[in-house]
Amino acid sequence: MCAIPTGLRRLIISVLSLSVGLPLLAEENRDSTESRTAMVELVAHAPALSAARLRIDAARARMGSAGKFPNPEIEAMVSRKQSPMETMPMYEVSVRQPLPKAGERAADRDRVAAGVSMAQAEYALMAGEMAAETAMALAEAETATRRADVLAIQMARVQRVLGTVEIRIGTGQGRLGELLALRTQIASMQLMIARDRTMAATALSDARSRLGLADDAILPAYFAPIATDVILDSAPALRMAEARIQEAHAMGRMARAEAKPMTAIGLRLEREQDSMGNTDTIGIAFMMEIPWRSRGYARADEQAARTEAHASRADARANTFQIMAALKSIERAEKLAALTAQLADDTQTRVDAEYESIVSSASAGTMSDESTVLMVLDILEKSTNAQLQRIDAEGAVRVARAELWRYLPVETFINSSTDYHEEPND
Repeated sequence: MCAIPTGLRRLIISVLSLSVGLPLLAEENRDSTESRTAMVELVAHAPALSAARLRIDAARARMGSAGKFPNPEIEAMVSRKQSPMETMPMYEVSVRQPLPKAGERAADRDRVAAGVSMAQAEYALMAGEMAAETAMALAEAETATRRADVLAIQMARVQRVLGTVEIRIGTGQGRLGELLALRTQIASMQLMIARDRTMAATALSDARSRLGLADDAILPAYFAPIATDVILDSAPALRMAEARIQEAHAMGRMARAEAKPMTAIGLRLEREQDSMGNTDTIGIAFMMEIPWRSRGYARADEQAARTEAHASRADARANTFQIMAALKSIERAEKLAALTAQLADDTQTRVDAEYESIVSSASAGTMSDESTVLMVLDILEKSTNAQLQRIDAEGAVRVARAELWRYLPVETFINSSTDYHEEPND
């Protein structure tokens, strides 16, 4: 075996030293009030949420007509009474006031109030979905960018080795095998970098289109809630289930009210004109329907309302399990990221040991040029893979935490959109 030339040995030592000192993954952005506010306001002002925001206004406007009291009714009649002796005109005026069924107005007010809560929960569900998808896109873009940066650094080092090998081949000292191996490695890295850059650009473009932003608009830094930000009872999905239960109870009360007969009171005034003088009649009327068929219909509606309430409770339980599963998923992702970081550090330690072994062997002249270059590539690949695994694991934590946007209270988004109101066009 021939000794490694001094120039190649110095290049190997330089490359390996830089590889050992490569930064792994940048510190994750810490939660801050500014980044949280920027994300919430950006989502709350997205055009896609304007319809949901207007539905809240419409639901609130319906409160003014909840529990309507029936209008009074007036009736006038002119008739002619004819007898063998004379003909008498008759005039009659009656005023009638229908009465609401017992419990009907209160049930209607509860139903409309439930509609407001449902509109707010629907808005929060949509806003949480948009915030979660935006945060996921930012996390994916950040992960892909970091992967591409690490690969670009490593590729530059491989290119430095390639340049030296090409010079040595030109002087008749290098071998074709190591040249081909280096070029193959560089081509593979170029493809991976291009793929990661494309993934990052696509994720950011999707986020901008979802938020209604221009292609060159600046997006906020990644931000996601933590587990303690989630208040289970205030999650939009549970608030929606609670509003549906409230609406079902109101519909049940309305069904019970429908089973009762409709009533009305009235005042009747009548005048008969004859030759002896006018005859006036005043009467008070009371009307009540016979609930012959309505009771059966009401029982069916009441049963349907109870079933709807049971279904909403089942939805609430399912959503509770889903939220708990999301929290567990974050916990598992964080444990995996910690384990990956530890294993990456261990791998880097072994790379250091291999580096020392290669330097010693190269100095002693016990290794060929080709085997040394191949071992350099192997060590660079191990170091790169360790860093990429760490980046991917921490990216998975960010994506898992982004899911928590779906479970934040409705006030998180509604309070941030109070200064932004879009009037509907007539």
